[in-house]
Formats: sequence, structure tokens, C-alpha cells
Amino acid sequence: MWDLGSSSFHLLVCEAGPGAALTPVLHRRALLNLGLSVGARGSIPRDRVAASVAAAKRLRAGLAESRAEIVVAVATAALRDAANSAEVVDRLQRVVGTKVAVLDGEEEARLCFIGQRAGVWTGPGLTLGLDLGGGSLEAAVGDSDHLAMATSAAVGPARLRGELGTGDPLSDGDQAALRTRTAETMEPIALAVARYGGVTDRAVVSGGTVRALARLATARARRRPSAGPGEVNQVELPARQVAELAEQLSRLDLRARLALPGMQARRAPLLPVGAVVLATVAAELGIGRFVVSEWGLREGAILDALDRR
Repeated sequence: MWDLGSSSFHLLVCEAGPGAALTPVLHRRALLNLGLSVGARGSIPRDRVAASVAAAKRLRAGLAESRAEIVVAVATAALRDAANSAEVVDRLQRVVGTKVAVLDGEEEARLCFIGQRAGVWTGPGLTLGLDLGGGSLEAAVGDSDHLAMATSAAVGPARLRGELGTGDPLSDGDQAALRTRTAETMEPIALAVARYGGVTDRAVVSGGTVRALARLATARARRRPSAGPGEVNQVELPARQVAELAEQLSRLDLRARLALPGMQARRAPLLPVGAVVLATVAAELGIGRFVVSEWGLREGAILDALDRR
């Protein structure tokens, strides 16, 4: 599974078991933050294209070792929205060796929800699933069998850092600009979600931002240096706690953030922006609490491919 995302490129190889069982056997990533470039200039500059191709070549070595029977490759917001998308995707396809599906927002939201639904208990009724990636926010409403709604908005920490040129630490003006931009852009999502009463009490959410916030909250609660990978699935974050974390992170510079228990170095640069965005999403939708899903787009795309097969 290739996930050519706005923040990172991922290569995930899993063994498929009965039902929706997936056992990861290989997971490699390359941090590229293409969403910064798309937010700042609307396209991906030549040096970042070269870096993307080089990263894909490094990751492909792992795929050759795995002998995967089914290969799926998807690209998300940065490659979807870049002015030079077709050129970049064409170069990446030559490296990946298979067609790269550039997902529209609705399809990305659908696949994220499939992964979330398989990774987190959702109960018998309708569930709101959100995914905050580097370049976009996906939202879907559905139950264990059907999808009622899927949509997307062009807000994500990498994109907004590039677009708004926010500082570090975030100023009051930066925070206000992030909240305004997020609220305006996600207005169609708010209108769509409002049709499904009760789904905002408990929203399942995936993506690097919420996992990083959950690790900070978990490390603080357990009073230990860090929370290991995989330990935040189904962790619950009340909306007020997300708002508190956003306020705290906004006031800290990078060095101070790196010193926080549970902080991962690769998440530290953009986490204040992502936290403000997620807190704004909670406020605009009236979310009571988030439930973290470790599974999202990648697992959903694999399960969808297996189902189609």
C-alpha cells in the first residue's frame, strides 16, 4: 500500500487474515511536507519533486522484499491540488510501478471511514468519522454496513502553515487566522454533519495530529516519558482537552515542544497548527469528545482492495 500524502509518503505492507484482520509486516515512511509548498505557492517546486521521487525509490526497495500480491497506490490532497499534479504523479508512477489513484475528497473520506470502522468500536448507530491529514480534513457519517455521507475540506496543518505563513511559536494573530480559515473552509462539512443528529457527541478521528495529541495526553496522565506506537488506539480526548493542548502548544517554541513527554520529533514542527485546526473543528461541529483511531486511509484502502478482489 502506497500512501503519497501531504505530509509523508508511506509504504505499508500487511498480511490479511479473516474478516478485517490486518497484520503489518512492513511500514516505512518519508517526511516530505508537500502540503507546505502547495499551500504557499499552489504547486510543488522542482527540488521537492526530486525529493519525492528519491523518497519513493527508497521506499520501493522495501516493497520488492515483501513480495506483495496486491499493490494499491493512492495520492491525497497535496498531489490532488497542486497545479503541476499531473507531471508529479506521472513521475511517481514510473517509480512506484503501478497506477497512482489521485483520490478526490469524497473517496478519501470513504476509505478513511472504512479503516476507522474496522479499527475502532463504533456501536450500532451512525458514527462521525474525521481524518485530519497534512492537506485536508475528511468527514464521513455511516454505520457498520453503510456510508451515509462523505466529504472533504482543504484544511490541514501543512497546507495552512504554507498558506498563512504562521510563525513559531504561534502569535495570537496566527491562531486567529487559523481558526478563521478553518471555520470558513469547513462550513460545508458543518452543514452536512448537522443533518445527522447526535453524531457529534463522539467522533472517531484519525491522522498524525490527533495521534500526537493523544500521545502527549497519555504520557502526561501516566507520568512517563513517552507512549509507544499503537498505544493510543481508542484513546478518548474530550474537546476541551484538545483546546487546552492547542493553547499550550501555541505558546511553546520548537525546542520547548521537543522537551514535552510523549512528543515525537517529526510531529513537533506542525503540531501547534494541527492542534488549533482540530480544536476549531471540534468547536464548529459541536464535538463532545474524540476517539482516536490508529487505522485510517491506508488500512481502509487495503480493506477496500481486498473486498473488490
